[in-house]
Amino acid sequence: MSIKTLAGKIGMDYESVIEDFCGDVSSLKDALKAFASSGDGERLGKAVAADDAEAVRKEAHRIRKSAEKLGLEDLRKAAARLEEASEDKTAADYAHLADIYGPAVRAIEEEGL
Repeated sequence: MSIKTLAGKIGMDYESVIEDFCGDVSSLKDALKAFASSGDGERLGKAVAADDAEAVRKEAHRIRKSAEKLGLEDLRKAAARLEEASEDKTAADYAHLADIYGPAVRAIEEEGL
């Protein structure tokens, strides 16, 4: 599968991202691989489970910045929402983010980048 096909599966704005990476597909593959293997989602889940608001904000911020760089707009929005969430909305906002993050990471891993 090509990165362009993968982009469609994970909600990536391929044209914009390839422009940001100056057409360097190899660097884009490396960035996708780093994103998928970062462990950010696992750390975020642990922070939510521990009810650690500061760690939740930190990990949501990290995911938001990565999603922004990779043109993953839905994920960026979900992470931004969690980053700003009040404590009573953290669980729901985390669940929404996880519904986007998990499938994106699995698709990248399945691609074998």
